[in-house]
Amino acid sequence: MKKFLLSLYMILALVACKDEQKATQEQVSKPVVKIGVIYPMSGNYAHFGDAMKTALKMFENEEQTKNSPFEYKFYLEDTAFSAAKSAVAAKKLIDIDKVDVIITLGSDVGSVVSPIAQASKVIHLSMATELNVAKGEYNFTVSTPPNKNAGKMVEELEKLNLDKVAFVIQNTAMMQSVAEHIRQAGRDGNINIISDNAINSGEKDFKILIYKILNDEPNAMIVQLQPPELQIFVKQLREVNKDILITAVESFSYPEDKTLFEETWFSGAVVPTKQYSNKFKEITGLDTTNYSELFYAILEIIRSAYTNTDKLEVINNILKLKMDSFSIGNVEFNADGVMQADAFLYTIKNGQVEVMDE
Repeated sequence: MKKFLLSLYMILALVACKDEQKATQEQVSKPVVKIGVIYPMSGNYAHFGDAMKTALKMFENEEQTKNSPFEYKFYLEDTAFSAAKSAVAAKKLIDIDKVDVIITLGSDVGSVVSPIAQASKVIHLSMATELNVAKGEYNFTVSTPPNKNAGKMVEELEKLNLDKVAFVIQNTAMMQSVAEHIRQAGRDGNINIISDNAINSGEKDFKILIYKILNDEPNAMIVQLQPPELQIFVKQLREVNKDILITAVESFSYPEDKTLFEETWFSGAVVPTKQYSNKFKEITGLDTTNYSELFYAILEIIRSAYTNTDKLEVINNILKLKMDSFSIGNVEFNADGVMQADAFLYTIKNGQVEVMDE
């Protein structure tokens, strides 16, 4: 009897060992998709980078990712949201790390990486609103298009009968692009931009400009600036006028400390699903997802589109994709590689971004 049990044990051990070896071989033999991520882990946008890291961990821990026929290897580059540093990082990811895909955050960064990715035939998915970022077959934008964001904001201004609007715009690629869509939406609607003003990055004293703008007696102000100029301008504005309504496309969600923007409203990109928001809060304790839902959606897109390692087939799969994303819901691209998504109104309450019009 003992001999029988010993033999049975040895047989089971051999079977288990072979199964383990087979599983190991299968894991080793998985083709690898190399993904470069250019994101801010330092500077004014570091909180976005932290949120993206959380989304990456969520994706890696998903059963669907673990059971994928591909292995996903990530190469992370912190460029502090600098376009110049991002161009260098993109070349490093392509030439040294030999990545198959690059992910970027923001139109300024996406705009400099886009031509590099296209020339190198590397797939580039950017959380950007600037349509030119999607130029070329290898480039895609994953956000709400700027015309929809601008139209949503102008529509709300019309509802509130705020027809005399002052405009302050920062001289960056991202803000200038959004500004032109706002101007067009205003022309299409009943919004009169009575004062159109541009500032340069690095400026710190806006008092003369503020008095000049207020002298025109606008009943609302569109403040299309980026941190830290955004906070500096609004702080100086509130020292002179506490009551004038201020709004924007997305930019009020950029600062980590949103105290200055309490009770304001603005238009913004696609809303994260409740399932994603709940999961994100469970991990981080935060109500605000800091655009990590778009990053997570990009990871889902890559996982869905990679059926083999042929890049042109992957591109074709992205263009044909109709996916129900865990993080943002429906995902679909037009022929230009621009994701089609609606804009929403948001407000700031107790320092957190909340959706107004779900």
